[in-house]
Amino acid sequence: MDIQHAPVETVFDTSLDELDRIAREAGKEAHAPLMAVYTSATLFTADIDMHVSRMASNVFCAGANSVRVRIAVGRRTIHVARELREKACLQKAAIEHVEAHARIQEQVLAGMESTIAANVKTRLREASANFESAADADRKLRRAIDDQINADLNDADKAKTIITSRDIDSPESLARLRAACSDERGNLFNNRI
Repeated sequence: MDIQHAPVETVFDTSLDELDRIAREAGKEAHAPLMAVYTSATLFTADIDMHVSRMASNVFCAGANSVRVRIAVGRRTIHVARELREKACLQKAAIEHVEAHARIQEQVLAGMESTIAANVKTRLREASANFESAADADRKLRRAIDDQINADLNDADKAKTIITSRDIDSPESLARLRAACSDERGNLFNNRI
C-alpha cells in the first residue's frame, strides 16, 4: 500500500460572496463567514498480479498473487477569498483553519491503510471462484477490488467529516475563528456573522 499526498497550494481565486454562496448551498451556514475552503482529488490504482485457473468446462477461478494499492491525493488547494490578500491576520487565521482540514485528511487516510489492505484481502477471498471465462474472472475480480477501495475511501471521507466537525469545526472553534482579527474585519464581511 502506498499513499501519497501532493503539497497543498494556496491560491486567491475566489471571493467572500462566492464562499458565502457555497456555504449556504452546502448547508454550512454555521461556518459563515467562510474565508477559505480546501479541495482535493483522491485517485487510486490497484496493480494486480492475477492468476486464473479453469476448474471445469466454463468454470474459472481467479486469484491474486499480489495487489499493490496506490492512493494519491492531488490537486490539494486552499482557495482563499481575494479580499483577504491585504488582511494578514485574517488570511493567516483562514489558512491555518483550512490547513487543519488537509492534515485531518492525511491522518485519516494513514489510519485507514491497514483497514484498506485487510478489506482488499477479504474481498479477494470472497470473489475468487465460479466465473464463466478467464476474461470474466479477471474483469470481475478487478471490479471487486475497485469497489472495495471506493467503499473504504468513502468511509475515510465520513471519518474525516466526523473528526473535523468535532475538532476543527466545533461551534467553539468556529466562534474563535469568527472572533479573530477584529481590527481587520471592519465592514469586510457586511454583516455576514
